[in-house]
Amino acid sequence: MKKISFLFIIAASFIACNNLTQSEETQETVAGRYGDSTWTTEVALTGEEMMDSLAANDSVYVTVSGNIKAACQAKGCWMSMDIAGNEMFVKFKDYSFFVPKNSAEHNATIRGWAYLDTVSVKDQLEYAKDAEATKEEINAITAPQIELTFTAEGVIID
Repeated sequence: MKKISFLFIIAASFIACNNLTQSEETQETVAGRYGDSTWTTEVALTGEEMMDSLAANDSVYVTVSGNIKAACQAKGCWMSMDIAGNEMFVKFKDYSFFVPKNSAEHNATIRGWAYLDTVSVKDQLEYAKDAEATKEEINAITAPQIELTFTAEGVIID
């Protein structure tokens, strides 16, 4: 009976360790392609090049790389990126794909339309709640804001 109990404890330990390892891998698996990402990252502009193009146009269709600052914690339906020192809000075309919620601090290359957009108070409140903002941060949202926005057709996360 002691041998069976001992074997049971060993087997349970292996199963627990294996589940922990799989769980950790799932949490860290961020790199990948999301949406229409049949293009390569070699065609990407720098953030400065994108900002220069945007200065001369209402909107620009580009492929650009940058660092993900945050992702929607509800379901990964948006992210914010640092592009040449500017925070850019990135949403996904027709909400046809999402990115992992733990994407922050990873580099990404995105393809789609960059433009300046007026974001309503209602939308700002929704995004703040998705980002798990504090009550003080939410209460500070009182007026529409113009922000750098990007509608991505595809995302490649390194």
